[in-house]
Amino acid sequence: MNDTAHAADPTTDATPDLSTTTLVVVGAGTMGGAFATAALAAGVTAQNLRVVNSSDESSRRAADRLGATAGSIEDVAHADVVVIGVKPYQLRATLPPLIEHLRPETVVISLAAGATLQSLTRDLGGHERLVRAMPNTPMAVGEGVTALMFTDAVPEEQRALTRDLLHASGIVEEISEGSVHAVIGAAGSAPAFVFYLMEAMIDEAVRQGLTRAVATRMVEQTVKGAAQLVIESGDHPAIARAGVSSPGGTTAEGVAALDRHGMRAGIAAAMEAAAAKSRAMSGE
Repeated sequence: MNDTAHAADPTTDATPDLSTTTLVVVGAGTMGGAFATAALAAGVTAQNLRVVNSSDESSRRAADRLGATAGSIEDVAHADVVVIGVKPYQLRATLPPLIEHLRPETVVISLAAGATLQSLTRDLGGHERLVRAMPNTPMAVGEGVTALMFTDAVPEEQRALTRDLLHASGIVEEISEGSVHAVIGAAGSAPAFVFYLMEAMIDEAVRQGLTRAVATRMVEQTVKGAAQLVIESGDHPAIARAGVSSPGGTTAEGVAALDRHGMRAGIAAAMEAAAAKSRAMSGE
């Protein structure tokens, strides 16, 4: 399958009608909760979005937080889509109880890093309609990236439904499963790398005399504005950087310092480490 992009942009794409779609999210933690938030924003109703956590109390808390409905594992029997949002180490305990309730025609979307389509099929008793999704947390505010991988058994209407559920999440990329490890560094783990950069910038601004509140607001807006400028201009980041780097100026001096301290190599190392961990989790 060729890797293809689908921008989940409500200003250009027709808004899907998901009012009758029944979605069960098993494990509404950080990623499962972000997926649920995106699905609600795309048009799934609160009544039709059922949250199933490890206990009834946890399910109720998550449902209240998300604006969804607390459910139970039995709701899987009536679901159009089931999202597996638990952490990879929880899959062994989570998947077997689903098997007796899961209908063959239900599409299952797994958010668990490292769980391949082949292993998910095996652990779900041979269930074939599977989607492996690699989202990142900004999907909860409509600015995420999600990579999708489908088994051949998923028909086009369910592929379209999966994309519709992510309509309000940011951008969606359909990729081959062999590309998933690269996605980890470029998108899956990358928000944490950006947060780490922001943290370092804020701390240094405080050291140089700004209050933490002012430093935080400035760095947040700078990161947001820089990304938006590249997106709207269509310029390569190197071109955008050159545009604000006057000869002998402060920016050129700062970039030279980044090069001396190995920032580019550090970013590459972080992305490679994340990809290597993903390969190890997949047993490769």
